[in-house]
Amino acid sequence: MLRIAIVGLGPWGVCALERVVTSARQELAPGTDVAVHVIEPGTPGSGVYDVTQPDYLLLNNACGELSLYPFEVEADQPRYAVGLYDWAVAHGYRWVGERCAIDPRGAPVEPHHFLPRRLMGEYLQWFYQALVASAPPGLHIIHHPTAAVDLVARRDECEEVRLANGSSVVVDHVIVTSGHTANHGADDPGRQLDPYPVGSYVDMIPAGATVGVAGMGLVAVDVVTALTVGRGGDFVEDGGRLRYRASGREPRVQLFCRSGLPFTAKSVTGKDRTDVYKPLICTDEALDALSGRSNGRRRLVDLRSELLPLMFAEMHARYYSQVAFQASGRAAGAAVRERLQGAWSDGRLDDELARLSARYGSFDAEALFFGHQPQYRCSEDYERFVYQSLADDLREAEVPDGASPVKSAAQVFRIFRDRMRRVVELGGLSLDSYLDFNADICSRIHRLVAGPPALRNRQFLALMEAGVVGMPYGPAPAHGLAVGNPGRTAARTRISSTAFERPYANDVDFVIRGHLEEPRIAGSASQLLTRLYNSGRVSQFRYGEVAVGSVDLTADSHPIDIDGRPQERISMFGVLTEGVRHFTAYIPSPRSRMRAVEDIGACVAEIMGDACASAQLVA
Repeated sequence: MLRIAIVGLGPWGVCALERVVTSARQELAPGTDVAVHVIEPGTPGSGVYDVTQPDYLLLNNACGELSLYPFEVEADQPRYAVGLYDWAVAHGYRWVGERCAIDPRGAPVEPHHFLPRRLMGEYLQWFYQALVASAPPGLHIIHHPTAAVDLVARRDECEEVRLANGSSVVVDHVIVTSGHTANHGADDPGRQLDPYPVGSYVDMIPAGATVGVAGMGLVAVDVVTALTVGRGGDFVEDGGRLRYRASGREPRVQLFCRSGLPFTAKSVTGKDRTDVYKPLICTDEALDALSGRSNGRRRLVDLRSELLPLMFAEMHARYYSQVAFQASGRAAGAAVRERLQGAWSDGRLDDELARLSARYGSFDAEALFFGHQPQYRCSEDYERFVYQSLADDLREAEVPDGASPVKSAAQVFRIFRDRMRRVVELGGLSLDSYLDFNADICSRIHRLVAGPPALRNRQFLALMEAGVVGMPYGPAPAHGLAVGNPGRTAARTRISSTAFERPYANDVDFVIRGHLEEPRIAGSASQLLTRLYNSGRVSQFRYGEVAVGSVDLTADSHPIDIDGRPQERISMFGVLTEGVRHFTAYIPSPRSRMRAVEDIGACVAEIMGDACASAQLVA
């Protein structure tokens, strides 16, 4: 019997189980037995998508883009070959006001809608149960409702998975998808509240208190929504805009972050073009030549001087072809693409862009990516800048069918996410570029293409107009303990501007962390990761002598021990691998997230291939 353990059954663990079940349905030889030990202390499937979350916490991807089954056009469809949108419709979910409920009187759910996050949790739990029910004879799925605390290599070339309840299971292969494990000492947790679950602070913070939110991205959006809508406030249409109707229970919310730039919004009715867009300049051949893959001699790439110029050139191509298409039709857009491709090949791209700029208007891809930061005299200047940035971006996001040339250009970083990974991950960048990528560039990519639904930016404008939400500190403010607070039982935090001619500072009652830290293996709060690291079975990814925090992996996802040896009976996937891999904090799904399915599929194929070969030999 082949024995497999899957540690962690959130979205990545479910993806691994789906590949096992689908492979077994298609390929498992008669008489072969496979045992899959699912090790998950919570309800298998949902992971961070808690089904008790309030409906105001939304997914940041349209429901039509999300599915845990990657091949929905196959002739032989299993029961679980259902994406989130089709599942929600089949189960009767409809919009009843701002809630999503099973109610025939509600408005229909559409593929471009952003559903409550709890529905993703329900879908994932259903998907897990459908996998179990669809397992063919010979495939046995056993759920252990506890946590894994250690993996011990045995002399018989098996792995013993030790569990928190004192028991253990012995298996041939372990797939670890442990998700967003916490770190010790993350962001000075003594003074910062965790953003999730929102119920831990929504009812605890007094009305009128001043709350600093450290971040301006997706997590910060959730925090702000919890402190406003979650405390009884709501939004009403008012002449084509939203107006915030306060409940009177709101705190005063102040956001800040290092870049000082808010996230840009998803297009209202846009479609994911990842699987249909054909690259013009940033082709697979160009990226393989850049990384050295085309000649088998991989080289270290400089991010800013070599990779980003390719991406910016592709952004210009997408922008101007979209403008030409809107002005004169499909043939005009195709002609612009052809001219730009020729100009790139001949080394005269700048001349061609100047000609297009004179005809269609200027566009600066680099400025869009890095964001324009003017000089700020004071806090009011900065808040006007943020408000106008949100309003300008919202106008682009509301162009029908995602046809905004600006949004089309920005989507290059979403469409080319997996192509970029082939260059940057597993040590593909120089050390300076790697540090730059993790400290700055990656967050700018997320700001551009992994932002919230456009509805959230509409709401942010209304909250700023109502004076409930402010952003008074500017880029990269300083913060530390406030001084001179006699009679206060809790320490306050002083936040001070660093970018204004006229400085601004304020003391806040609470600070909530508006972002998630990537899991580390050195200093992890996970008992499993700590034991694996302390025993030397996993090690930190390094550039020479410089450890950079992430787990070190082989190209086929096996952790590398402290002596440089692959642990070939263990495979690791998901956000745990962020740093050696990149762009892992998402739900595996077709189109723009297919790489996850392919990586896990290759792992499962290797494991299941051994079982099939053994069965054939026995036969």
